[in-house]
Amino acid sequence: EENLFEKNFQRQSSKDFQSFDKNPQTQVKRGWDQDTDKIKMLEEGYDLMGFSGFSGPNVSPNFAKAHGEKLKADLVLIYDRQINDNSRASAIQKARDKILAAKRAENKGEITEIEITEEDLLDSNALYAFYASYWVKLPKPTFGTHFIKLANSYDEDVPGALVIAVIKGSPAAAAGILRNDSIIKADQVDVNTPDDLIGVIRKNKGKSIEVEYIRGGKKNIVTVNL
Repeated sequence: EENLFEKNFQRQSSKDFQSFDKNPQTQVKRGWDQDTDKIKMLEEGYDLMGFSGFSGPNVSPNFAKAHGEKLKADLVLIYDRQINDNSRASAIQKARDKILAAKRAENKGEITEIEITEEDLLDSNALYAFYASYWVKLPKPTFGTHFIKLANSYDEDVPGALVIAVIKGSPAAAAGILRNDSIIKADQVDVNTPDDLIGVIRKNKGKSIEVEYIRGGKKNIVTVNL
């Protein structure tokens, strides 16, 4: 009666953020590991719209796809795991017992073949934890990195922006910038927040700039062709 993927959706982007394709063909794929997949998606040039998470009986991935199409997402990754002790083996045994009882009543104890169908294997008592993430494929980037703001153990801001992912084939990747580098300067401008760097990039689009970053405690300078 209701789409649980839609009901439990939490948006991480602005409401107008959607596929750059006018008629996106939303795909649904099974995820492997949420944290690993998130970095991989960012490196492949995707950005996160939001996610859904809930627990309950088994739900078809078609519901996640339907919600992704409504959001105009390019890709939906689904994760699920059973969270109780019911298993396929116990479902088979229950199905056999059910059919055997029916056969005994019908044939008064005659020995007959017991057929197990997919419908018999559905265990209404099985509960699952579901998680789905919704993604948009970005246009070719000017710079090509994703950042977080740096802070120390006392939650105080420190200079620089930490690179959490570098988009494959981007100018940043071509210049040799890697995940976990801390960018501290761009075009001689101090970078204290990701917005500082974004401002420099926008101002110098189509040009080359020098970017200073820290890797393994050492400062490095590279030229990035925007």
